[in-house]
Amino acid sequence: MTTSQANRPYIICHMETSLDGKIIGPFMNTPQAAAASRHYNETHLTFDSQAWLCGRVTLEAFTGGQAPYISPDLPRVAREDHVADPEARDFVVAADPSGTLGWRSNTLTYSVRPAGHIIELLTDRASDDYVAYLHANRISYVFAGTDRLDLAVASTKLRALFGITTLVVSGGAVINGSFLNAGLVDEVSLVVSAVVDDHGGTPGVFERATALPLRGTTAFRLASSTVLSDDVLWTRYVTRRPAA
Repeated sequence: MTTSQANRPYIICHMETSLDGKIIGPFMNTPQAAAASRHYNETHLTFDSQAWLCGRVTLEAFTGGQAPYISPDLPRVAREDHVADPEARDFVVAADPSGTLGWRSNTLTYSVRPAGHIIELLTDRASDDYVAYLHANRISYVFAGTDRLDLAVASTKLRALFGITTLVVSGGAVINGSFLNAGLVDEVSLVVSAVVDDHGGTPGVFERATALPLRGTTAFRLASSTVLSDDVLWTRYVTRRPAA
């Protein structure tokens, strides 16, 4: 294990897909996808992770797209990392570079996962108003990057400040691709539903943001393949890394 890997969480990209590799689309309304979704959430619990992470667009499904309620009377706070709940042991991490998610609680519960204390990953683009809003609502936040998130820095801080040793990254495609582009994905876990969706214009598991350099190929080793009920297949791949 390299020093950089030792200082950050073990990172698993865990996704539900169609048979042709899509992660969203009309296939999600099929009985096959419903079965895969159940297995997706159950298999998530096997990772013994302390946190799961999604990008802003994905998490807007949980906030209802609400804007943050920012009172002009909120006191300004220092623009530095903030641990709002030192007792928290489970977390939901929001990759929200500009600071736009309108949380109404500092915890989030999803499916069978434990309630997670919210951590916002911010860049310098986040406004002073938004930082004050997070602080007032006891939501944790860390700064990592100027214009776009530096995921290596963010990952190191998640371990150092919150004790997160295993992090599950769960989309969307661009945030998955950003972790892959940064060389931070240790494992890919796919729960595959037995359905093909021929609608075009829908993303696969990994999409590279246009601002990021081309990384090329990333090789993996098949770690396990498990047939679950309802024709669902769960495969796990470990990243092949150069020998130290």
